[in-house]
Amino acid sequence: MAQTWTAYHSGVAFAATKVMGGVYNNHATEILKIRRVGLLNGQIAAVSGVVCSLEMKSCTVTTWSSPTAVTPTTHDSTNSAPTTYTSGNGGTLTAATGPFTFRRTIWSSDEAKLTTLTNNELECFVPLNILFDAGYGDSNVQPMTLRQTWMGYVWNVSGAAGLLDVWIEFTKE
Repeated sequence: MAQTWTAYHSGVAFAATKVMGGVYNNHATEILKIRRVGLLNGQIAAVSGVVCSLEMKSCTVTTWSSPTAVTPTTHDSTNSAPTTYTSGNGGTLTAATGPFTFRRTIWSSDEAKLTTLTNNELECFVPLNILFDAGYGDSNVQPMTLRQTWMGYVWNVSGAAGLLDVWIEFTKE
């Protein structure tokens, strides 16, 4: 079984053209594979939210300067951390090849409320908040494979209100 981690990007502020969460592999021989990506409406205070356009992307990276680093949580305490990688959000991303879009979705950045059942609340439920799932049950479905200099990430195309949690489950192989 592959060594597995979850990078949880908590309370990432929406901003147009921003990496909301990503994993970048810069190791020559290790391969990282993104298996699942999910989103959670992290806005807990009242906010005049907007509809944001989000995309799951991959690219080869020339530079990713000044991201807010996130330390992934291992699924087994005996896993050895990937050698050269970055997990984070924000910063300035310069792509050499791509970016290539895997998924697109819209997301309401209003706060979720217990008293209503609108899209703001539905965004908090699995499986409705899964953006990418490589299909663990089907070995014929390839995950997003990150070889050296490749990055997989959630990109906010538009919208600048509220907070979002992004979780990225990946393996080292």
